[in-house]
Amino acid sequence: MEDIEMKQLAGDLELGLRRLGPDRAVALSVHKTKELIAELQEKAALLVRKLDKQG
Repeated sequence: MEDIEMKQLAGDLELGLRRLGPDRAVALSVHKTKELIAELQEKAALLVRKLDKQG
């Protein structure tokens, strides 16, 4: 179950970074960009904690 959760978190991070990247389809507002960055930071921290717990 942990592996599935970590894959999901990694996928979420990839999608979020793609939304911020240069190849995005639509520009995000400053407010939405800040929200997305905060969300990605939380998910990255959670992924790191899960990986630390495993290893």
